[in-house]
Amino acid sequence: MEKFEQEGKKHWETFGKSLELLPRQYFDFVSAEKYRELFGKYDLKNKKVIDIGAGYPAPKALSEKELLPLASELQEILENRGAKIIAVDVAKAPLEAQKEIDRESVLGSAFQLPFKNESIEGGAVILNLFNSSFKGKGGKEVFIKPEECKKILQEAYRVLQKGKFTISNNYGYIIANVDNLMKITGPEDNEIITSEMIQELAEEVGFRNIEKIPLDEERIELAHKFIIESFPEALRDRITAEIKGSGALLLGK
Repeated sequence: MEKFEQEGKKHWETFGKSLELLPRQYFDFVSAEKYRELFGKYDLKNKKVIDIGAGYPAPKALSEKELLPLASELQEILENRGAKIIAVDVAKAPLEAQKEIDRESVLGSAFQLPFKNESIEGGAVILNLFNSSFKGKGGKEVFIKPEECKKILQEAYRVLQKGKFTISNNYGYIIANVDNLMKITGPEDNEIITSEMIQELAEEVGFRNIEKIPLDEERIELAHKFIIESFPEALRDRITAEIKGSGALLLGK
């Protein structure tokens, strides 16, 4: 069986080198206002916050934000609070893009973070990593598994100092069908990692004071609209699409 940690690593290491791959701009269903409210209780000035599996940076320019209204503002909000974001990824190309916006970048695996125990005094971000997938043998999509999610959570817990946080946020999985018969995108139900599963895994690892972060329904509705509009116009009336497994958690150590 193909494992995300081994075979998936090969995919992410070459990510950005193929012409057909564009920078990742993931949906984020948590509003900027909610993020600001959450971080109001933390002193983040000059504190390190690691972005695990950071990928490419979200747009900062207003013109880009208008084109990508669902791109995450999480990292920018953390930086506005004085945090020092450290982007961690196994892929070099996204890290170069992070460096271009003067963000510290570290080449490393989410399954074995290159930091000492309790060396991170700010927090950790795990954004749209627990719904990740890669194309395996024969083009089959291989999704990350619960035991692999647990290993990432264990690493985040290990490097964080006591009293600090991890944000786990996944927009979920896009599942689309034609004529309600043939699935064209998305995992099987037993491959979906839910927010409830992440909470249970986090508790097993040792996280406490776990808080469910409310999602913004308007952002979810807009995402659904974008998904339908991504299909050829002639097909749209035949497409049904839904987003499963969305959820965000604030995990306290």
